[in-house]
Amino acid sequence: MRLSRFVSSFLLIACSSAASAALSGCSAPATAAQEERHPQPAVADGMVRIAEASRRFIVVDAAKAETTTAAVRAPARVEFKDGAVARLAAPLNGRVVAVHVKTGDRVRAGETLVALDCPDAAAARSGVESVTASLREARAALQRERRMLEEGIGIERERLSAETRVAELEAELARAQAGGAFVGPGSGAAVILRAPLSGTITSLKATAGMAVQQGGDPIVEIGDPSALWIVADVFERDLPLLHAGAAARVDLPAAHGALDGRVVSIGSVVASGLRTAPIRIALSSDVGALRPGMYGRTEIATSSVNGLTLPAEAVLVKGKDTIVYVEKDRMTFMRRSVVVAQPIDGRVQVISGLAPGDRVVVRGALLLDGAADQLM
Repeated sequence: MRLSRFVSSFLLIACSSAASAALSGCSAPATAAQEERHPQPAVADGMVRIAEASRRFIVVDAAKAETTTAAVRAPARVEFKDGAVARLAAPLNGRVVAVHVKTGDRVRAGETLVALDCPDAAAARSGVESVTASLREARAALQRERRMLEEGIGIERERLSAETRVAELEAELARAQAGGAFVGPGSGAAVILRAPLSGTITSLKATAGMAVQQGGDPIVEIGDPSALWIVADVFERDLPLLHAGAAARVDLPAAHGALDGRVVSIGSVVASGLRTAPIRIALSSDVGALRPGMYGRTEIATSSVNGLTLPAEAVLVKGKDTIVYVEKDRMTFMRRSVVVAQPIDGRVQVISGLAPGDRVVVRGALLLDGAADQLM
C-alpha cells in the first residue's frame, strides 16, 4: 500500500514536471531555441535522472562492512529422541492370553506387558531340547570310538563319522538356540512381551483373546517422556546458514515462556514436498511439561556474517540479474549488478558488486526502475 502511494506521488510529480516543461516551452520559445543550441547530455544505459521534486522519495546510504547475526525462524514440534521409543509386535503367530498394562502406565525395563500363546514357540523350545539330547548322545559315541581306537580295536572311519555327527548337531543346536532366544525365556507355548526400556505406555492395541501375527503391526508402544527434543522444519535455502551447536529459542503455546536449546543435528535429506529438512534441538531446561506432538515455533541463531549488508528492499531483481542503484550525484543514479546471499531478517549480504563507501539507494529503488521486482 505504501509503495503504491509512493509510486502515485512519484508519477504525479513527474507528470507535473513534464507539464511545467511543456508550458515553459510554449511561453518561452527563446529558451527552447537555447536548448536546441545547447542540448542536455544523453543519459547512458542503466542511468536514471530524476527531478528535484522526486528526490524526497529516495533514501541513500553508504554501504559499509559490518558483522551481523540474524536468525532463522521455522515451525517446530516436540518428538521423542532417537532410541527413546520402542514398538513391540508379536514375534510369532498366536493369541493374546493376558494384558498386564494399560495406556498411560509407567513401566520399568524388563516388566511384563503382554502374555501370548504361540504354538511355534513350543516347537522352537522342544527343538532345542531334542537337539541337545541328540548332541549328548553323539558326543558319548565319539568318546567311545576314540577309546576303542586307542585300545586298537576301533576303526578310524568310525571315529571320523562320529566327529562329523557331533559337528552337525552342534551347528543344529546353535540354530535352535537362536530361534529359542527370539521367542524369549519361558516354557511351552508361552511368550512374554517385556518392556525393553523404562517409560510410559503411549499406545496399546492388545486385548485378551485377540489373534496376532508374526510381523504384524505393533501392539504395544513405549516412550521415554524424559528423552524429548525439538524438531524444526527449515527450508533448504536456509540450511547453509545453520550449524551444530547454534543457539535456539523455542516458543510452545503449552509451555510457560520460551525454552532455550542448541542444535544437535541438521537433517541430510530434504523432503520432496515442502523442501525442508529436520533440525533437531536439544533443550537446556527440564522437559517435564512437554508432550510429544506439541507444536510451536523456533528461532535459530545463524553464523555471524562479516561483509556488506543492505536492506532487502534496496536489492531488485530484473530479468536474471540482481541489481542495486548507486548514487552518482544528487539527481543521477546508476544501475549496478550485484551478487547477494539469501535475505535474513530483512537484510541481505552483498557478496560482490559493491565496495565500502558506495552510496546505495536503500529506499525507493523500485521507483527508479518500474520494470524490476523487489528481492523480498
